[in-house]
Formats: sequence, C-alpha cells, structure tokens
Amino acid sequence: MTSTPNENVILKNLIQGDVYSFEEVYKKYNKKIYNFSFRYLKDRFDAEGVVQEVFLKLWDNCKRLDKDSNLDAWLFTVTFNAIRKHFRKLSVEKKYIEQYSAKMKNQYNENSEVEYLDLLEKASHLIDKLPPQQKKIFLLRKEKCLSSAEMAEELKLSKKTIENHLNRARNFLKKALVTEGLLSSLVFWLLI
Repeated sequence: MTSTPNENVILKNLIQGDVYSFEEVYKKYNKKIYNFSFRYLKDRFDAEGVVQEVFLKLWDNCKRLDKDSNLDAWLFTVTFNAIRKHFRKLSVEKKYIEQYSAKMKNQYNENSEVEYLDLLEKASHLIDKLPPQQKKIFLLRKEKCLSSAEMAEELKLSKKTIENHLNRARNFLKKALVTEGLLSSLVFWLLI
C-alpha cells in the first residue's frame, strides 16, 4: 500500500514528535482500532482501553518509526498484540481467581470443621449435664431419630412423658447455650 504525499508528511512529522500529526493519525485510526478491538473483546470499556494503549505505544515509539513505515500495518500489529495481551491477562486472572477461591474454600472448610467439632464437644458436655432420663431420651431422638411414639414403646413410657423430657432437655440446653454465647444455627440444630 502506497502512502499519499499528505500521509508521508504526517508520518515524517510524527517521527519528529509533532503533536498535530499525532492528532491527525488519531482522528484517522481511532474508530477503526476501536471497532476491530470491539469485534474481538465484545466490551466497550476493554476496546477503549486497547485504543488508548495503541496510541500511547505510538506516541512512545513514534521517533523510532522509519519514514517508509506502513502506519496501517504498524497500528494493526500493535492493536492485535494488545488484544492478545488482554486475553492472556484475563486467562491469568481467571486462573488466579480459581486458585484463590479453591484455597479460600479449603481454608473455610478447615476452619468450619474445627469450629463444628468444637461446638459439638461443648454441646456434648452440656448434654452430659442433663438428668439421666432426659439425656437418654434426648440422645435417642438425636442418634436414632426415633419419634416420641417409638421412644415411648421402647422405654415403656407414655408419649406425653417422652415429650415432657424432650422439652425440658431442649429448654435446659437452650438456656445453657445462650449463657455460654454458643447458640448458633448449628448448635440450635442439635436441639430440634
């Protein structure tokens, strides 16, 4: 592609650092670079960033251009490389976010497991403080998931007696947990 005499003058002046020549190049190419970038990036903000990066690179390197340079080709190459760089950056960021998320998930799971075991231990100590019959009925409900009727049959007690023992056990545990500041949804689950 041959340049027009006007383009040759603009390039020559640009090489000498002429701001007005730079503005002329910007006016001629910024929309082309934006549209080309947007076609690949599908994001207005990212495409505008590429335009900015390309023209910054042009300004920084204008004195190194050759007077016979093909400005179209140079700008296209810089634009293409800026788009590739953007995709590499996104790939690295995605990988980093995935690694960070996995690390945080593992850390959260480890912390949650420790907290869970700690709460279970404290709940177990509180259950040990229940009167023997309440403790026995409460643990049957929790460990064997027996209904009040099933426990009544197994223990040879009335259903009403079973329910009274369960209610007393729950009330004691709730009060103890509130007093110790341990009433959380996890521990509350133990009381249901």
